[in-house]
Amino acid sequence: MHRKGNVLVVDDERFILQMTKDLLEKAGYRVATATNTIGAGYQLKDFDPDLVVLDIMLPGSLSGDQACDTLRAFKPELKIVFYSGVDEIQLKELGEKHRADACVSKAWRPTVLLETIDRLLGHEGP
Repeated sequence: MHRKGNVLVVDDERFILQMTKDLLEKAGYRVATATNTIGAGYQLKDFDPDLVVLDIMLPGSLSGDQACDTLRAFKPELKIVFYSGVDEIQLKELGEKHRADACVSKAWRPTVLLETIDRLLGHEGP
C-alpha cells in the first residue's frame, strides 16, 4: 500500500493511541506512537515524522503545548496538530499561542482528525 506520510501520535491514553493509530494506518499513513514527550523525542529522531498529533495534557517533563515549541525549534517544517479533550476555546488559544497547524477536539468525530491530517499533508479528497 502506498504510504501518505509518517505520523507520530503522542497521547498518554493507550485507547486513544491505538484507535488513532488504527484509523491513520487504514488511511495509508505510517504511524508511530509515544505516551509522553520523552518518547516523542526519541521517535522524532528515529521515525522522522511529517506530522505530530499531540495531546496537550501529558505526564512528564513537558506538556504537549510546551513540547510543540521544542518540536518547532528542532524541525520547523513539522506539521503539528493539537488533539485534546481540553475545552475547545482553551484548545484554540493554546494552538494559536504555540503555533500549532491545527487543533482538533477529542469530542469531535475521529474522522475530523483524519481530514485535518490529510489537508495538512496535501491529501485532500477521495
